[in-house]
Amino acid sequence: MNEEYHAPESGVAVHFEEELEISALAHRYYEEEGCPQGRALEHWIRAEHEVHSRHGTAPQSVADPGVEPGEEAMHLRQ
Repeated sequence: MNEEYHAPESGVAVHFEEELEISALAHRYYEEEGCPQGRALEHWIRAEHEVHSRHGTAPQSVADPGVEPGEEAMHLRQ
């Protein structure tokens, strides 16, 4: 299965396999940082950026195509 859909966490179109990889990596970041509360979106966007960098693909934001990965999380924390 290689369906494309929009991940609710960040509004970015991804494939199912990529989302599984992003999810696992985001969880790893969460655990490595001592399981902090309230940083799920930041971990997700960081993992998303890493996975797309590894695959040589660029995420396509549904909400705002001009927002760089990580910027959205930074604005949410302010």
